Amino acid sequence: MRAVDLFAKGVSQTDIGRELEVSHQTVSDWHKQWLVGGKQALKRTGQPGRPRKVTDADLAKVERALQKGPKANGYPTDLWTLARVTEVIENTTGVKYHPGHVWKVLRRMGWSRQRPARKAMERDDEAIEQWVNDRWPKVKNSRARDAWIVFQDESGFSLLPSVRSTWAPKGQTPVLHHHFNWKRLSMSAALCFQPDGTEASLVFGMQPGAYNDESLMEFLAELHRHLYGDKVTLIWDGLPSHRSRAMQAFIKKQRKWLVVERLPAYAPDLNPVEQVWGNLKGSELANLCLDTIGEAEEIVDQGLCRIGNETRLAFAFLRHCGLKL
Repeated sequence: MRAVDLFAKGVSQTDIGRELEVSHQTVSDWHKQWLVGGKQALKRTGQPGRPRKVTDADLAKVERALQKGPKANGYPTDLWTLARVTEVIENTTGVKYHPGHVWKVLRRMGWSRQRPARKAMERDDEAIEQWVNDRWPKVKNSRARDAWIVFQDESGFSLLPSVRSTWAPKGQTPVLHHHFNWKRLSMSAALCFQPDGTEASLVFGMQPGAYNDESLMEFLAELHRHLYGDKVTLIWDGLPSHRSRAMQAFIKKQRKWLVVERLPAYAPDLNPVEQVWGNLKGSELANLCLDTIGEAEEIVDQGLCRIGNETRLAFAFLRHCGLKL
């Protein structure tokens, strides 16, 4: 039967067009359906093609199982692979997928491939939350002292490159050729914020080998000069050189301009300087293979200067830590 005949019998062009779009039936098939069920029989009844193997209800069961974690599902490590998710789907719903298609199911649930963050088992989350809620507001009150809020941290760089993902032709894994030389360049950096959020600054220093209490005292003295002798509320971790007798004696002598606040133990995520190191190692130092530590010092200096010249980065790093001025 022709479509024009269907129009003559009162079937709208919209109903016919919709069915043409979603079905492989002929016009004769539609005519038979119309004779039996009228216009209602021609209306679209749902998703065209093969129905999904896993329904939304099944998907909710799968997600509840996955959210318990791999170990709770009998796997030895906290790692979800497509093969493991395939097994969970089959155990939960009885539907067996090929692992190569399971990512589509994960996308339906709003999951994505992510790199886990690491946290120390010794970490006290309650103490950290208490510091953020109770101590940090008092630290921000440095405005009353007209003092800078300064976060400080140390890190290091060797000739062993910071490996990061890169693009390459399929089957041709890039290779980094580098020296196995363990000479290290140590870095100390301080992110400085005005309590009212109007200004931020980065102060940094570098030296061969590791920082100790003596070299850190020199760094703090340089920091004081860089801030034109202004008062400082210094926030840092519990590194031994931060707690040594010599350092405590030094801090006591600097009490006119310096107040020190200790971060909670095992809480590097509260220090925005950690984001400085991540930014540096993910850009200037990523996959960088050098011959000498002196070359590394030049690259590090350029990278830290770049970060220091972008004030917006300093405030972004602070927000990433969940801290606000």
